[in-house]
Amino acid sequence: MGSKFTYLLLALLLLGGMALFAWTNPSYQKAFEAKWHYFMGEYDEAYRLAKEAYRLDPYNRMALTVMTRTERAEKYLAYIRDGLRYLHAIETIADRSPVSEADRARIKMMCEVMLGRYENLAATPLGDEELAERARDIYTKFKTIYRDLFPAGKGR
Repeated sequence: MGSKFTYLLLALLLLGGMALFAWTNPSYQKAFEAKWHYFMGEYDEAYRLAKEAYRLDPYNRMALTVMTRTERAEKYLAYIRDGLRYLHAIETIADRSPVSEADRARIKMMCEVMLGRYENLAATPLGDEELAERARDIYTKFKTIYRDLFPAGKGR
């Protein structure tokens, strides 16, 4: 019974020491703060803090992980912003009647760009499902527009 208690006490002391180190080390403090900002959706601040934490300690895996996830999230956000902007442009073009061949070519180009960019995004896993879902929704809209307007297209 005494040896079990000793091992338990040593394990708790070791865990306490690790926690104390993590909370008093500036690199880990910044990494914890970056992780918080990442979960709150504040990706710019999360990236800045994670990069700073990683610069302080290149062995800080938490900082590297947050930095990598934030970079992926920023790519998804850029895709979503561009997609919404292009969808608005397509909507504006569609409101003008009749749609000229030049406008059809613009719409086709916007669709092909967004469809291709999504394929690149889908290759990298993302921890934030909400962002992935929003990107997937935008991709679906572009896919539908492309198929409806250009049925003899590449079959995306």
